[in-house]
Amino acid sequence: MIRSAPLRLMGAIALVAMAGLAPTSSASAAASASTRHCVARLVPIDVSDRGAVGAELVHLGCYRTFAKAIEVGSDGTILLPATTTADELTQRTVMMSTTRGGSTLIGTEYTSDSYAGSSHSYFAPSTCGAGTTWEVADVGASWNNDFESGKGFGGCDTNKKFAWQNFGGNVKTCTPNCATYGILQNDVSSLRWRP
Repeated sequence: MIRSAPLRLMGAIALVAMAGLAPTSSASAAASASTRHCVARLVPIDVSDRGAVGAELVHLGCYRTFAKAIEVGSDGTILLPATTTADELTQRTVMMSTTRGGSTLIGTEYTSDSYAGSSHSYFAPSTCGAGTTWEVADVGASWNNDFESGKGFGGCDTNKKFAWQNFGGNVKTCTPNCATYGILQNDVSSLRWRP
């Protein structure tokens, strides 16, 4: 009888400890379920007096995995391993995973610091490498004031994030990546990618 009481007490402690873990696991699962990876294609609409190509965004959808979003955005020409996470993507990974010519990944924006959270990737008809500057005057209502970090790809080595639409307000310059946007966290409304 003396021995069974400590065993029952230890069992109760173990159940309480496991119950304490359940909300954390559920919270993690909920956070993963709410993460989305979206893609848009830049369609040229005009050329500014600075020579930048102004583009309209054509949204291609949001996906549960980052690899699927990149596949759709690139017209199936960038095939990443299914387990690739948004924070792992580098220019080298893109080059090694590209099977043929197609839409070019020029940038990915993230909703959390350090390339975490949901992502929005932008694809253009060409790289910045040939001297082309791409710009989007308005990221759209669903992404406005939502970005906290970002990466540049496709020769787009100087990327500017603007607080206001039409390239106004405070500016954050990334060469090509920024793990945090500092004062522009959750305050980005327009984007520019250039060599």
